[in-house]
Amino acid sequence: MAKRPGGEKRGNSTDRRNRKNWMLRTWGDGFKCPCVFCAAMLDYDSVEADRIVPGGPYVRSNVQPACRSCNLSRSNNVNWTLNNA
Repeated sequence: MAKRPGGEKRGNSTDRRNRKNWMLRTWGDGFKCPCVFCAAMLDYDSVEADRIVPGGPYVRSNVQPACRSCNLSRSNNVNWTLNNA
């Protein structure tokens, strides 16, 4: 099986599930939360963990909720904002 970009830093499926649920609770009502960049409402299936410090660990102090579009557009640019899109 080929390794995903980001490798083992993302953790196993339990780690990823816990991270998503934590973001939904911390930034939202436990079921939905806004993307930190465009404010689109995200649910469990659409929320992604955007690393504040690109390449850094997937720890609570380094992740924020983002939609797929913003997360991909931001890539490794720490200064990216929705206005840069």
